[in-house]
Amino acid sequence: MRAAELVPAAGSATQGGSAVWLRWSGTALAASAWFSAALFGIYIIFFYAGAIAVGTPADWNEVLPGLFAPETPAATAGIAAHFAAGAILLLLGPVQLVGRIRRAAPALHHWIGRLYVASALIAGLGGLAFILVRGTVGGTVMDLGFGLYGALVVAAAVETLRHARARRLERHRAWAIRLFALAIGSWLYRLEYGLWFVATGAAGHTADFRGGFDLVMDFAFYLPNLLVAELFIRARAAPGRPLLQTVSALLLTAATAVIALATWEFARLAWLPGIAFRVTG
Repeated sequence: MRAAELVPAAGSATQGGSAVWLRWSGTALAASAWFSAALFGIYIIFFYAGAIAVGTPADWNEVLPGLFAPETPAATAGIAAHFAAGAILLLLGPVQLVGRIRRAAPALHHWIGRLYVASALIAGLGGLAFILVRGTVGGTVMDLGFGLYGALVVAAAVETLRHARARRLERHRAWAIRLFALAIGSWLYRLEYGLWFVATGAAGHTADFRGGFDLVMDFAFYLPNLLVAELFIRARAAPGRPLLQTVSALLLTAATAVIALATWEFARLAWLPGIAFRVTG
């Protein structure tokens, strides 16, 4: 998937203001998402893999209770695979979205794409294995929300690869956009919680993740992403529908602002300190 495929083509004499705004808002969102997701991916590698390296995997539970449980090694293996593959997804996403790489080295794009899809499958199946063996801290609703998320990741990965192999490139690109929108879900989950805590003082959140806000977040960290992705897919394919392009551009611009603010707060308060802790510890 190329960066150019995420935005309408530039340079057309008939391109209106809504199309230009959509193009630039898509570029801004992609750039902010790339930077933030890659930083979070590095944090995952240092914090979670670092905990295993120094023999303190129980540190995982400081972020989300119940992640590490020595009495259920299958669940721990599943969530470990989920984290490892998730980090790869966040780090490789930007590479797959760079149009120059695709044009200059298509073979590299194809091999990275295979690794990207394989990582998505591992992340989705690993998360599902954890839910089936152990269940989530938030109970049935979180099990359902996170289980649906894992299933959608797996489905999007399969469809992305299936259409690429069949050379149905437009469908491949659409599914690749959906897969990317889902792949950043775990990163957005943390960003959205952080913003909510700052804005409301953790209203609707409980220690067992069964408060009102927690129940909404069981689904809200990925379903809105898919909605925006669908609007974007349709907007870039509909140059004669300026209203759709304008609505899509507004959503992309708002998402860029939210990501920039949340990235600053999380990098300052959690990600950079977490990386520094592993490096200096």
